[in-house]
Amino acid sequence: MRILFSLMSTFSILCTLAPAKAAAVPDYTQLFPQVYARQGPPLKRIALTFDDGPDGTYTPQILTILKREHIHATFFVLGTQILRYPNVLRQIHREGHALGNHSFDHANLVKLSTQGRAWEVTTTDREMRRLMGIHTTWVRAPYGSINAAVLQQLGQMGYHVVNWSVDSNDWRSLSAEQVEKNVLTEVRPGAIILQHCAGNPREILTGSVSALPTIIHTLRARGYTFVTVPELLSPDTRTVHAKHGK
Repeated sequence: MRILFSLMSTFSILCTLAPAKAAAVPDYTQLFPQVYARQGPPLKRIALTFDDGPDGTYTPQILTILKREHIHATFFVLGTQILRYPNVLRQIHREGHALGNHSFDHANLVKLSTQGRAWEVTTTDREMRRLMGIHTTWVRAPYGSINAAVLQQLGQMGYHVVNWSVDSNDWRSLSAEQVEKNVLTEVRPGAIILQHCAGNPREILTGSVSALPTIIHTLRARGYTFVTVPELLSPDTRTVHAKHGK
């Protein structure tokens, strides 16, 4: 009996010391279906997206490839970068690509106050209007960092938040082969692919640029077509589909 009691006591202590199970991450696509999306409907269409630009090095190279391949992508731009490279921003728009708002200076929106979040998004929006006279309702949160408060606020402001379903991880200065593997092994119908067209000086995106033609050719051979985020999401009444950026 003493042995049994001792074993039961030990088990009780171990259970007490065991780490608590992590709380499940909410499915924000279900909680905010008219505000948030991370992929499109399950059709053989794909959206290429590029974050953190524009810049004068990688963005022009990407635009050259996309023009050669007759593909329109979606660029989620930073306010700080469009002030530095307004002509590249105009080129993105002129060549038929969709534009999205990626905040002003890549701040983590979850960590900001309501006023801070509003400033990050509306300041970039204001500068896009000033530079080109256009407005976009599409927003991508830096780092993909979202919560219910962020989505509720941005939804009330008339924005649609779009993250991704395939992460190239190219910001880690990967080789072309690594970027290709990260993308091509994860693509499914309706995928939204994340790459970058600019970054901080420590981020070498040469591999990502070099991988882009192979990604395009391989996915075309698999029967996929390439569309912008507004085109990808618009037909799906279960997810973000309301107003588009002009």
